[in-house]
Amino acid sequence: MSVHTRSEGQAGAGRQRNVAPPARWRRLAHWRLWRRRTLLVHLIGFALIVLVPALLFSAYLIVQFSQQQQEIAAAQVNDTADIISNAVDREIYGLLTSGRVLAASPTLVDDRLGQFHDRTAAALAGTFTTAELVDRNMNVLVDTQASFPSATERFGDEALVQKVLDTQQPSISGISFREKRGEFVYQVGLPIKYRAKVNYVLVLSKATTSFEAVIADRNLPSRWSAIIKDGAGKQVFAAVTSDGGTRARQISYDNPSIIEAIGNDGMGNDLIRASTVSNLSGWTTTVAVPSAVIGRPVMRSWLLLVGVGALLLAFSVALGITFGRRLADPILKLSQQAEKIGRGDPATMIATDIAEIAQVSKVLAQASRERREAEEQNRFLMREMSHRAKNQYALIAAIARRAANESADTTQFLATLSEALNSLARSADLLSSGGWHSVSMAELVKTQLQAFKSGNEQILHDGPAISLNATAAQTIGLALHELATNAAKYGALSCPDGHVAITWTCGEKLTLSWRESGGPSVTPPRHSGFGTLVTQKMTARGLGGSVDMDYAATGVVWVLTAPLDAVVPRQEAAEGGEAAKSGD
Repeated sequence: MSVHTRSEGQAGAGRQRNVAPPARWRRLAHWRLWRRRTLLVHLIGFALIVLVPALLFSAYLIVQFSQQQQEIAAAQVNDTADIISNAVDREIYGLLTSGRVLAASPTLVDDRLGQFHDRTAAALAGTFTTAELVDRNMNVLVDTQASFPSATERFGDEALVQKVLDTQQPSISGISFREKRGEFVYQVGLPIKYRAKVNYVLVLSKATTSFEAVIADRNLPSRWSAIIKDGAGKQVFAAVTSDGGTRARQISYDNPSIIEAIGNDGMGNDLIRASTVSNLSGWTTTVAVPSAVIGRPVMRSWLLLVGVGALLLAFSVALGITFGRRLADPILKLSQQAEKIGRGDPATMIATDIAEIAQVSKVLAQASRERREAEEQNRFLMREMSHRAKNQYALIAAIARRAANESADTTQFLATLSEALNSLARSADLLSSGGWHSVSMAELVKTQLQAFKSGNEQILHDGPAISLNATAAQTIGLALHELATNAAKYGALSCPDGHVAITWTCGEKLTLSWRESGGPSVTPPRHSGFGTLVTQKMTARGLGGSVDMDYAATGVVWVLTAPLDAVVPRQEAAEGGEAAKSGD
């Protein structure tokens, strides 16, 4: 039981070890994904990089616009307060001018008060202004609101009359309610002098509602308000603009505030205001506008920025997704194409209208074709090398068997085999430099006879340029080496005056000749040995041709005749055959 328990524990540990690496690889994959984001993420990030600075700059412009709007509004409010105050002063000054004209009437000089009453009433008709003539005892002698003579009564604003009497200068009262008129009025008192003495005070009264036209002429913007207070802080007139017009506002009479004039319209108490005090009347004109009104264009700009920014952001993301997919799909196909090349599968060019990706795909497709061709070439070379190696092994085995049969002892066998292998090695070196495809006849002759001082005056070779295939190169090279070895031992190369002439011609057949001269007298061998085997039988049988060996007394003559297609590479043999047919 204990053994079984340990086995389960070990199996569980093994399963944990098997599970741990995939989890670690998943974390690593997530980390790489975070570090190497997709093209879609990069494009969206690029769109945001382009868009965000523009939005920030727009926000900065809106902040600047908001500050400018506040400054412009403050300046406009201050200017409007001055303009309204000046307009009120002109209204009061006009009333003073009218009073001076009336006070200069000659009917007051000789106390023709009845005529003064009639003329003054006619002059003030339709102006919403009334006139009262008050004597020094505060009695009203003339009242244009009543017929003349009127019932004797005391003037209500004795302070105004007394001020005029004391200063002998025109004076402007504050606001008061005249029960006789049933409305709030302001009054102007003017002294009427006779012989440097003020006998009467002419008081002109006008309704405060007359200021409505004064303010309406200013064309205040919507939600602006204005309030005029006299020197005692009492409301002269209040108005607010809405719906494209200016209307009077009923507010507190004593100590009203501009907030009352604006009203509870949900705009808040944050105001932009300015006040101006008149030098003529001492009245204070206050103009105000809620900051929210000025902030409305700014708020609309912010809302517009947020809306446009959201639209641009959505557009940028959609654009990034659209172009990301447009770019990512061919890039993904490009990576799949590269993976196919890595696996050695055929990879054709992908179809895309993006020039750069198409060019890369074209290069990869070309690389895929070249790789397959190279692999095919390698496989061909490997097969060729295997074939050549087998032929080499067979040739070496044949040479070894012949050398063993022809050698008298082991030393001779080893020497013969060594010479043959050296010859084959030299031919193999030449063939390897040409990719085991071909070797020139001239190079083969020089290489095989280099050890016998090839190229000096004793050994001469001549013939047209011809390429030999691997089999012919090894066979002819071995024969040349054997001929040179025999010549060095017994023939023309064994004495300084001997010469060897190697010549070849090629037409339909290859003819290669070896001619010795100037050497010792030649006698035919009594029996054929390994040299005879190599130079005659193996060469003729290996190339499908014939060998003529002449042991002339003046020197050995060896002539090889072989079909051209047996000694040259296949392609050249085919071209030679076509040329021969065309010549026929």
